[in-house]
Amino acid sequence: MRVSKRFPLAVHSLLFVAVLSPEKRVTSTLVAQSTESNPVTVRNIFLELSKKGLLIASAGKNGGVRLAKEPDKITLWDIYQAVETNDVEEIFKLHETNSDCIVGKNIYQILHPHMESAVNAMKADMEQVTLATLIGELKDLIKDIKLKEDIVALPEI
Repeated sequence: MRVSKRFPLAVHSLLFVAVLSPEKRVTSTLVAQSTESNPVTVRNIFLELSKKGLLIASAGKNGGVRLAKEPDKITLWDIYQAVETNDVEEIFKLHETNSDCIVGKNIYQILHPHMESAVNAMKADMEQVTLATLIGELKDLIKDIKLKEDIVALPEI
């Protein structure tokens, strides 16, 4: 299936925000340092996440982002839908076919239910994982967590 870098970048961004805010002002520049992305790319992700009700952004000198919902109310599927498509035809791009060929004219009808089933399975799995789940997994990975110090050695921005 086609999934761009936008989904993992969106998950990374939301996890970063969840861990650091509200104690630290989280900006696109700060997240870009953690993701090694361009701040403009991160701002575009922030915009899409905001439109879907996952982030609240404030502009200006003291601006930044914060979660719009509690981490246990944001699923991986919510994040995926904010930045990717769940349209089967867009996820699975089919080649052009010869309509005079018995296989060519029927391949889409044969494959579509299976492709749709795969997307539904992905959705069902992703709906079971919340941002809170990922925070717990991060804590398990780094044990004696001092999140504000241990995430990255980021300068104050």
